[in-house]
Amino acid sequence: MLSLLLHLALIAWIDRTIAPPPSAGFVPLAVRLVDAAPQPPVPASTPAKPPEAPPPAVAPAAMPEPAPAPAPSVVAAPAAVTETVQTPSRYRVSMPPSVTLLYELRDAGKTVGDATLAWQTDGVQYRLSVDGIMGRIESEGGTDDAGIAPLRASYAYGAGSAAVAFDREQRSISFESVGRSAQDLPGSQDGATLLMQLAGIGLADPDQVQDAVDIYVGRADGAAVERYRVVGQERITTPIGAIDTLHLQSKGGLEVWLAPERGWLPVQLRMGARTQVVKEIRNAPAG
Repeated sequence: MLSLLLHLALIAWIDRTIAPPPSAGFVPLAVRLVDAAPQPPVPASTPAKPPEAPPPAVAPAAMPEPAPAPAPSVVAAPAAVTETVQTPSRYRVSMPPSVTLLYELRDAGKTVGDATLAWQTDGVQYRLSVDGIMGRIESEGGTDDAGIAPLRASYAYGAGSAAVAFDREQRSISFESVGRSAQDLPGSQDGATLLMQLAGIGLADPDQVQDAVDIYVGRADGAAVERYRVVGQERITTPIGAIDTLHLQSKGGLEVWLAPERGWLPVQLRMGARTQVVKEIRNAPAG
């Protein structure tokens, strides 16, 4: 009985100390006031991932070569009649001394008259007159670092003439008979002085006359580069004896025989069937 009473007393004490459970549907609300501004939520920490290995390097794919553009259709041009020659090089030139050449003029092997070349110079200024298979040409001018420098030339045609003026400062050549002009080039010559320029090139350095000589020539109606090719060495017969020469020929048909032992003078000229051969060389006083 005593044990039973002790158990009943213990159960009564427990009932007084333990609060009854809340009734269904009632949820107590706990409120906490703070002075500080709310702090942003701290994200939950996640375990750090080990760094990923970089992807293996891949060589860029080779770009395909662009296909070549189709070549434009070209219509074949007819073969050129005349040879294209580049602007002539500069030559060393020694001024030939004053001289007069008298020629025997031949046509188809028969003597038909005389021809002349009269060159007068004081080493700076000059006057030149030719009359023969090249026609009648009067020229005057001076010199510069490219050799003989014509200022004015006159080409005779029957009773008239055609003048060509060289403006060295403006680098132009005027063809007065046709009323137009062309660009001048260093070393340019007229139809008469080209003979003495060839002689001056040989006098200054014979090695310059090995293969060909290009000269820019202003004639009555225009200017162009004329190439004088070396045909070879020839020994010609003249009224004053045999002369060793260097034979040159241009595309235009003019052939010139220069005599190195006679100051590189043009001792023979030929154009077509007409030839003029030297028969006398007169040394003239300078002036």
